[in-house]
Amino acid sequence: MNSGPGLFSDIGKKAKDLLTRDYLSDQKLSVSTSSVTGVALTSTTTKKGGLSTGDVGAVYKYKNTLVDVKVDTESYIATTLTFTEILPSTKTIASFKLPDFNSGKLLIANSRR
Repeated sequence: MNSGPGLFSDIGKKAKDLLTRDYLSDQKLSVSTSSVTGVALTSTTTKKGGLSTGDVGAVYKYKNTLVDVKVDTESYIATTLTFTEILPSTKTIASFKLPDFNSGKLLIANSRR
């Protein structure tokens, strides 16, 4: 067995763990605004490591209808429509995301005669 000193990488490891353990270095910036007409806009950017992502969302409320649209940096558009009180004490929600690669099919036919 070797009874010599530990590896050089172990020097200061306990101090480094004490300073950096349970510390998140993610950065997030969010800006929101709303108008008297019922439109609210929100923009969010998140940086994790070297990767940055973001989205822009708009919410519009008119009487018993709420429309929520969000566009992200991967070019996805997520929309949620919420209708309240169509029938007494009910809430109806419709949601879809574009493009939905799992629901569509593209058929290319090559016809040579």
